[in-house]
Amino acid sequence: MEAYAVTPIFKGGWLIWENAEDVGMYLVCGNNRAALIDAGMGTGDLLSEISALTDLPVIPLLTHGHPDHYLGIMSCPFVFLNEKDHSLMRHYIELEAQEEGTDTPLIPKLLPLPARIDLGGLTLSTVPLCGHTQGSTGFLVEEEKVLLSGDGLIYNVWMQLDESSSLSEYRKTLENLQTFRPCFERIWTGHGIESLDASHLDRVISLLDTVIEAPFGYPNPSDEPPGIVADGAGCKITYRMDKI
Repeated sequence: MEAYAVTPIFKGGWLIWENAEDVGMYLVCGNNRAALIDAGMGTGDLLSEISALTDLPVIPLLTHGHPDHYLGIMSCPFVFLNEKDHSLMRHYIELEAQEEGTDTPLIPKLLPLPARIDLGGLTLSTVPLCGHTQGSTGFLVEEEKVLLSGDGLIYNVWMQLDESSSLSEYRKTLENLQTFRPCFERIWTGHGIESLDASHLDRVISLLDTVIEAPFGYPNPSDEPPGIVADGAGCKITYRMDKI
């Protein structure tokens, strides 16, 4: 099985799907430079995959600081990440080294995300998606009306993590995202081979409102860490009772 499956999703944009890990990353190419949004687990030669798609200089961007989104670019000298997740990424890198009994690897220099990135003909703007992690960030491809959301807005939002915000705080994040609603029609996430329509935002907000008012759901011990899964109309939220 090939390490990656590459699918064009708009002119100048590709989904790079890491087959062994069921995680997606995105390459967005303008006229002058390109951006890589997330990097997966690094089970294949991601940089070679990218070089087959473009010879433009590539800016590495992360939606958040979880290992399944950064391990593929540990060899890069720097990466852009929301400052609220800098310590989180360092924590997971150090934790993995401790668990494996190895020295902590060289960590790419972590740079704060710019508000907008002009790629030449395509423009990325950052959108706060605090919830799944404190620094979760989405990227709007302005000209294509696409939101690249990572795990910040996805079919099943994991909110049971220690680094996750409360459901009420996440609800405020999504309410603020509504102001960007005219700017995107499709949502491409960090763990899906198909996009979601923009109305998915409404479905998640509706489910959040229901759970916050009267918590419900079923435990899922197979998740790590385990949580309570609330299943709504076309979306799910995994949460903890102490983080409502």
